[in-house]
Amino acid sequence: MAAGPPRDAETAATESKRAQFTDPAPDTDGNADADTDPDAGASGPSRRRLLSAAAAGSVTALAGCTGAIGGEAPLRVSIWSGNYADRFEESVVPRYEAEHDVDVEIHRGWDEILTDIRSAPADDPPFDVTVAEGNFYYYGRQADLFEPIRTENLENDDEIIDFYREMRDTEYGLPVDGAPCTIIHREDMDLEFDSWSALAADAVQESAGIGVDTGFWWYPLYATAIAMDDEPGADEMHDPAMHDDVLETFEGFNVSSWASSGEDIWQAFDNGVIDVAQWYYDQTAYDIDDYDGLTHTMPEQTTGWLNNWSVVRGTDKRDEAEGFIDFLLDADVQSAWAEHAPLVFSNRNVDYPSELEADMPTTTEEAETIAFPDWETIGSHDDDLSEAFTAIQQGS
Repeated sequence: MAAGPPRDAETAATESKRAQFTDPAPDTDGNADADTDPDAGASGPSRRRLLSAAAAGSVTALAGCTGAIGGEAPLRVSIWSGNYADRFEESVVPRYEAEHDVDVEIHRGWDEILTDIRSAPADDPPFDVTVAEGNFYYYGRQADLFEPIRTENLENDDEIIDFYREMRDTEYGLPVDGAPCTIIHREDMDLEFDSWSALAADAVQESAGIGVDTGFWWYPLYATAIAMDDEPGADEMHDPAMHDDVLETFEGFNVSSWASSGEDIWQAFDNGVIDVAQWYYDQTAYDIDDYDGLTHTMPEQTTGWLNNWSVVRGTDKRDEAEGFIDFLLDADVQSAWAEHAPLVFSNRNVDYPSELEADMPTTTEEAETIAFPDWETIGSHDDDLSEAFTAIQQGS
């Protein structure tokens, strides 16, 4: 989400807040308020944000200025709020509208997405297609909120990298986009940050401290499991007998800021509260130059979030929704999207901008270096892990 993957006020409190099903997806926008400029930092709007807006402006004006194109009802698409939505509307929506002669109605959302679907009549959903990070996808399937994907209506699904196709059941949603976690740190720190084990190094323990995402405990804990290196990847999180060890290791880190948004992280750096942070690549890579003295390093083995896009139950636009997901799977679409948003994409033929090539996987072997949370395994331990994480936060 999930990090990536603005958080609403209800997720900013120290205790874990839940929709009807579970904790919300990862903060894919990085801001405290959905109506604020997600790329405004210490130095104002980012270079890429300004370039992206200028590039998309003329197409958007042509594609969406007169309501539903051709008089048809629009395709309603639910996406994450903040800069995820901004960049999606700049790069994806105009292209789809222009190619398909269909108007797209964007619904920006957060932890209410599943609740909105469940509370609506089964034959009158609030949107036709939705984004669903691993947590949402797991709980949405349990509640029968998605229609099965009819793969005979797709053309691009055979180009999905095998790892993404196999890491989750794809009957009700196909993997499209996501982001790894990265380590933001001060440029003058005398330490290599190519491993999450750096969080336990003396230089970090003696620094001002570490900032972590407070609402979505699974990412800091998966990063901690990777740092422990007792099991391959983050398999410590998939062994209930090791959960106490993961929590104890995490509690030993010098965490001094519990962030509820990307804005909290940047502010904590500005205020000298932290020198290091666990955060999300998509909220960092194109924006880090706006912050003096900061850089980021993505560890060779990391964790991250990945969206499976799903058709909402009861939609009367099931064909169009499946077509939209197929459009999102197209290599050219994902390549253009990457110019606007530093995301991981699922098509093996995606062409990443040069500044992303070293970090973004394009094969199963490369994708396996990202330990995406396995909700089929940790879902039954959700409450216990969340409560333990919150207790550590409250006791810090």
